[in-house]
Amino acid sequence: MPSKLGDQDYIKLVSYFKFLAAVEKPMVSLVIPVFRAEKTLLAHIISLMELKTILPYEIIFVDNNANKETLSILEDLGANVIKEAKQGITHARQKGLEVARGEVVCTMDPDTLYEPHYIDKMALPFFLESKLVLCYSNTISYEHGMTLSSKMRFRNYLKTQYFRYRLSQGPLKRMKFVRAACLAFRREPFLNIGYRTDLKAVAGCDDGIVAIDLNNSGNSKYIATTAYTALPPAREPGKPFPFCNEKYLEQDVAANKDVVLNY
Repeated sequence: MPSKLGDQDYIKLVSYFKFLAAVEKPMVSLVIPVFRAEKTLLAHIISLMELKTILPYEIIFVDNNANKETLSILEDLGANVIKEAKQGITHARQKGLEVARGEVVCTMDPDTLYEPHYIDKMALPFFLESKLVLCYSNTISYEHGMTLSSKMRFRNYLKTQYFRYRLSQGPLKRMKFVRAACLAFRREPFLNIGYRTDLKAVAGCDDGIVAIDLNNSGNSKYIATTAYTALPPAREPGKPFPFCNEKYLEQDVAANKDVVLNY
């Protein structure tokens, strides 16, 4: 929690969000839905504070019925938070899309840490290539305590090799493996399409479908960048992953009261 930071680090984070609030014409919008993110959110924010870019940008956190611990972190630091009451990651991302002011939208996840030059790598290509509508990358994982054991390093190596293999199999195969944690797109073309909020799908359902929709509107590009995503908690046998959207969430909660959304 922010209260456990040293005074100097806390002041830096508060000043960072004050600086962002003064940006009048952002070229890039970072959209980050939050639900139960208190275990990873502060580390994620610190990685955002360390971003180095020549592009003015804004950060939009979308409160999708987040718990009080998650919201208290954002409120304490003075972050820009908007509300989306309809439960589901696609509803939250759609709200962020509509509010965003940047020409380029980067969708991010609050359990992911981004390298300092992430914005320039993901967003600058749009200002150099007029037909480009989508940039994407992949993430690797970190464990509890942000560690990388030998087992985790090997797991990340296999994950990277598998992703490279999929990239070689053509556009449709490639699009299916796009992940929203590392996704950037031109706002105007996608604003006319929007997120498919009626999907019956597990958390993360927006990833590949967004990529396929945008791929029909222009060119897409894989970007070599580095981002680390926390390993999700282990799923107990027989318990389903939670569905994205509200009309499917109720029946899952009725069947399993311990179901948890992790974005």
